Amino acid sequence: MSGVFLRVMSDVIHRGMEMDYYKMMLEKNPQKEALIVDGAVYTYGMLIQRAQQLGKEWGRGGNAFRNGQEGNTGVRCPQVRVIKERDILAQLVSFLACYVIDNIPLIVPYDGKEFRNGECLSDIEIPENACMAVSTSGTTGTPKIYFRTYESWAGYFPVQNEIFQVRQDSRLFMQGSLAFTGNLNLYMAQFYAGATVIAENAFLPKRWAGRMQEWGADGIYLIPSKLMLLPEVINREIPSINMIISGSQSLGKREADRLKRVFPNTHIILYYAASELNYVTYVSDGEMTEERNLIGRPFPQVEVFLQDDEIYVNTPYHVEGVACPYSLSDCGYQDKEGNFYFAGRKDDILNIRGRKVSAVKIENILGQVPEIQEAAVLAEAADGGREQYLVAYIVFCKGKKCRQEDIYERLRRFLAHYEMPRRLYFVEGLPRNESGKVDKKRLAVL
Repeated sequence: MSGVFLRVMSDVIHRGMEMDYYKMMLEKNPQKEALIVDGAVYTYGMLIQRAQQLGKEWGRGGNAFRNGQEGNTGVRCPQVRVIKERDILAQLVSFLACYVIDNIPLIVPYDGKEFRNGECLSDIEIPENACMAVSTSGTTGTPKIYFRTYESWAGYFPVQNEIFQVRQDSRLFMQGSLAFTGNLNLYMAQFYAGATVIAENAFLPKRWAGRMQEWGADGIYLIPSKLMLLPEVINREIPSINMIISGSQSLGKREADRLKRVFPNTHIILYYAASELNYVTYVSDGEMTEERNLIGRPFPQVEVFLQDDEIYVNTPYHVEGVACPYSLSDCGYQDKEGNFYFAGRKDDILNIRGRKVSAVKIENILGQVPEIQEAAVLAEAADGGREQYLVAYIVFCKGKKCRQEDIYERLRRFLAHYEMPRRLYFVEGLPRNESGKVDKKRLAVL
């Protein structure tokens, strides 16, 4: 791709053409490494060329969901194109190619059945300024479609990149599908800075460690359940990693200390965010405590407050159709220093014999037992069907176990009698949804 073409496109963009992520990529050095996936290198120019070619192929066909009436010449009639690809490169190229033919991209899980033939899209209204769509199952298991403008993400990239220490020479390692909006957001934020993403499709932590060193990664983005596999498979220090970003799950001082034994020069940030909004709060490793539900202070330009123990957020960076202040139906509390703590979704506040019990509180106490890797607590119906009691599903750390009696002894130190789980189930792993959160509905039928 010639430098002349890129300069012309950049001039057109800055004369007022509506921005999107394809045009954003056009402004970058075409020779610069943009994506290294499974050991194969793709420059910014190579990704643009592939997106252009795919867009031309699509333009000769169709297969996108059109909102409302057929478009007239010169009138933008947006279409949603559902992207169901297995690998990261195909997802990314398809995402960019949508902008070549004025489609709105929606990346969904490859194995998701809900988006066959666009049935989840038939009754939705596409906002006029929509740049992209995202899907989230939330806690219901039923997909929700949200639309974003370009500015609702890209407008915040300078702020989040400063906090996450993303620069033009950054090389961030990531793993997993772009259907997870946390991944897609950080890909686009890296590309906004002209930086490089090092990615892996396969769930092979030992290989991840090799790729990080082979390709000079200086940062890592993984959800905690994946992140904490690295100290188990890496038996030497990797001093080149200076930033670890994580979110969507709990992380505390114990986990941060384990990571720092492998990555001695790293700074760790745990964020709290949502598909409907953007980044909400964050906490750094120096502020982390044994309380794994600490989610820290608000990001710049974001206001967070509590009302009836429910977390509300004011932010200009959110999906279309959301009115702020907005509640995610998450509960929490705040300490005297102004730090916020996540107490679980409303569904995680369980009614046990007329008393409110926080499942997250019990899970975090279980997580402080050295032998326990993670735990999930939920309510099950007692024999009569009306009354409920608590049960805990527990995953031990690799190669470690402890007695049930020792676990109960630990719980009694911190919990009231009505907060004590009646049964403990020991399992190999916890089922998760696309974003990496524990799927308690599937857990309940194990």
